[in-house]
Amino acid sequence: MITGLGVVILPLCLLYWRTPKRLLQLIFIGSTFAAAAVFVLGSYGVAPPLLPAIIFIGYFLLRLILGASYPTGNGVLRTLTPFILVVIGALVSSLLMPRFFEGQIFVWPQKLIGFNVLSPLSPNAGNYTQDMYLIIDAGLTIAASFYLVTIGANMRHVFDAYLYAGLMVVFISLWQFVANVTHIWFPTTFFLSNPGWALLSGESIGTVIRITGPFSEPAALASYLCGIIGASAWMIFNGDRRLLTRLALLLNLSVLLLCTSTTGYATLGILVAGLALYTFVVGSTTLKKRVLKGLAGVGVVTAIIVTAVPAVAPGVTHQAVTIANATFSKQQSSSYQDRTSTDIDSLHEAVESYGLGVGWGSNRSSSLIPGLSAAIGIWGIAGLLWFMARVLAHVRIAQRHTNIPELKMVTHGCAGALVGILVSAALSGPSITSPDFYLLLALLIAAAGRQRWEAGAAQAPLPRFAAFAAPKVLAAKTAKPTQ
Repeated sequence: MITGLGVVILPLCLLYWRTPKRLLQLIFIGSTFAAAAVFVLGSYGVAPPLLPAIIFIGYFLLRLILGASYPTGNGVLRTLTPFILVVIGALVSSLLMPRFFEGQIFVWPQKLIGFNVLSPLSPNAGNYTQDMYLIIDAGLTIAASFYLVTIGANMRHVFDAYLYAGLMVVFISLWQFVANVTHIWFPTTFFLSNPGWALLSGESIGTVIRITGPFSEPAALASYLCGIIGASAWMIFNGDRRLLTRLALLLNLSVLLLCTSTTGYATLGILVAGLALYTFVVGSTTLKKRVLKGLAGVGVVTAIIVTAVPAVAPGVTHQAVTIANATFSKQQSSSYQDRTSTDIDSLHEAVESYGLGVGWGSNRSSSLIPGLSAAIGIWGIAGLLWFMARVLAHVRIAQRHTNIPELKMVTHGCAGALVGILVSAALSGPSITSPDFYLLLALLIAAAGRQRWEAGAAQAPLPRFAAFAAPKVLAAKTAKPTQ
């Protein structure tokens, strides 16, 4: 059955199936509707960003089969190698580990059937569904990394779709907030149409109904907002003066404060502390001045609000105190204790499997690191750390040798967004399956790869990329870039 959102997304995918840049922009736009579906098959809903991601990967592979050549230089393939190896290992683990340790280890299954208790490890549907998500996400990262290298400064247009998507989330969230207060119409079923999600849009703290926007729960909304805030803030502190970036930071920060998510507040605190530490330890003089001005401005605005609101609107102050008490007492709640217990059990699973893991998709945790430890074990964590080191080295080489403003801002924006999402997931996110995260990762790798090519442009012509480049360009420039 096609949903209301599907009526919008499906025609756009068909319209742009031969325009890769538009498909990538659609992935960012579709990722804002995380709790919706474009069509529903029984109890399974296809998420909006998955469709353009699958079409992009299919078009990429089709052109490869038809004889297209893709750039493997500029450090892109070398950077992706650990990621590809970990993905292959995760897929193999989903087949082997549930059978190797079957009945010997107790896990929290992906889908709970009956009572909320630990279950003996065995092959289950979660292995196959999580494998499917992993194949799509990894395929998107690899294909987009190679494609994006060829479009150069146009990567900025793809990344801008991420910031515009953040403004869309702001609009929907504020619409829901006003609807909760004034009881105007809000199309909940349009935004929350995926039967595969547990929807928590009716939760409240005191008399305040918590907002979820187009997401399934406040924590998911906060995690998305933290990515936009991390991206826009880091871009501004590195010299971006555009109105789009400033609006994205200001409005997403405002909605984050309204969403009453403990995860969001904790992530924001960690990001601010990390920003201050990085800036004053290794940051340049210019960066230090910008960060000081930014933090001083936030402090002044906060002081004005704290002073003025109690005098102007005492009722708002009472609600704010209620929300603050509920937020800071979260550690005493049963849900917090259940989530902590789930994470501890996941770490035990990693130990009981001798560091091999119980297999991708076999276990459900509450936060990212225990979940990865249980799923892919010590070897998987080591592989991801290797990949992270490769990405950092790749970006540093690019930043050291070139100064292309558009690509530098894409690099800063993607880095800030990825840090915000990862910190949030480390606090309260069992996994990261949304394609926008993997597209941000591809943008970061591709932007650095393009900068490395530009640094040696006199010795290495533009890579031949028959899948997407214009024929005239290919005829004049056919050599591949050097590593």
